[in-house]
Amino acid sequence: MYFRMVWKMNRGFAFFSILSLAAFQILILYLITTFDTQAMFSSILGQMPANIKMFLSNGFLNTLTVEGGAAFGYNHPIVIALVVVNAINVPVKHVSRELESGTMELLLSHPFKRQSLIITLWISGFIILGLIALAGFLSSVYGIYLFHTLTWKLTYRVFQISVNMLLFSACVMTLTLLICTMSRGGGVTGNISAAIVFVFYLVFIVSQLWDKLKFMQPYNLFNYYEPSKIMLKQGHFMVDNLVFSSLTVVFLLGSVWFFGRRDVP
Repeated sequence: MYFRMVWKMNRGFAFFSILSLAAFQILILYLITTFDTQAMFSSILGQMPANIKMFLSNGFLNTLTVEGGAAFGYNHPIVIALVVVNAINVPVKHVSRELESGTMELLLSHPFKRQSLIITLWISGFIILGLIALAGFLSSVYGIYLFHTLTWKLTYRVFQISVNMLLFSACVMTLTLLICTMSRGGGVTGNISAAIVFVFYLVFIVSQLWDKLKFMQPYNLFNYYEPSKIMLKQGHFMVDNLVFSSLTVVFLLGSVWFFGRRDVP
């Protein structure tokens, strides 16, 4: 019953994200296979400063192939924002706002343990994020099938980057859950989590342009979210999975511990 409630309250934006991601992936693959995007981009690139030109060359020239285009949607700020908002919304709605409204007190009056509620909420959120990642996988595979030649190797690479996105979003969701269980409640916890993710993203982008910040990359979540590199065999799929999974376990254990010991008004 609790899973159905979580799904009912989050399915609207989840469906919007699924449709947006699917449409974006197919559109990107259509544009790359229809227009001479490499020539267009090279012409624009030649007019830019040297440091920006180097950054864009490393980051975008490889995406102008079918393989890179399939991964490009996962790296786009709009898609990242959609995934992050879904990851943040689930804990904020079902922990912070229910603490603030008094609904949590009613839920905890039923005969089940607090850790069961947190774990069930996490599983429910993980399923929602899994559906979004599945939409990205299926739309990418379908787009490659429509506009290019689909192979098992390419399908496996798309599967890998979809798993990378799922584990990244699950890590963000569990971090938000930890913040929610430590705070008093209200929408401010969502703002805190969103601010943390935004700072990580901003520092990651700037560190690629400014050498003095490169030492921070190993401590940045976005350093381990690398769809394009995984697609082009330049990534570290197993290391990325290990980092996100380890952080998720630590954040989840912390959430269970803090929620089990806090006072619920």
